[in-house]
Amino acid sequence: MRNTGAVNERLSARDAWLARPEADRDAWNAFRTAAGSVIGQVDADLQQHLRVGYTDIDALLCLASADAQCQRMAPLARAVSRSPSAVTRLVDRLEGRGLVSRRRQSPTDVTVEITPDGLDLLADAAPLILDQVEERFWSRLTAEERDALTSICHKLLGGEPPVC
Repeated sequence: MRNTGAVNERLSARDAWLARPEADRDAWNAFRTAAGSVIGQVDADLQQHLRVGYTDIDALLCLASADAQCQRMAPLARAVSRSPSAVTRLVDRLEGRGLVSRRRQSPTDVTVEITPDGLDLLADAAPLILDQVEERFWSRLTAEERDALTSICHKLLGGEPPVC
């Protein structure tokens, strides 16, 4: 016997998506595809040249930008838009490469600090990232478009400026 309830729910979700105005669907699809493409290209360049991913660099940048170049795990997870368990794995990987170190304040309170090797990696990554962002982002937008995009992104973030 077929589960028609699940099929109907699936169809109703599809119908709900298709019921949105085409401009809404286009805006969402363009946003997620453009962001994914630019970040994907930066990630591929970093992987090819430095054997490190965009999320790794994102975390290192957040740490380097933080007071005393360290941060607790929970704020770091929010800053890089990852779950606590994903950030634990990320920090495990970065610590294994000597790019960060951990300090346990208590069993549940862990601070992560960027190491000199992590800062060196950021220095190596900066030209690669800037080249990709220039080619795939800044050069394709006018100053007005960048300002508008910045305002839109701040609005989407609930008015809060980016953490890093």
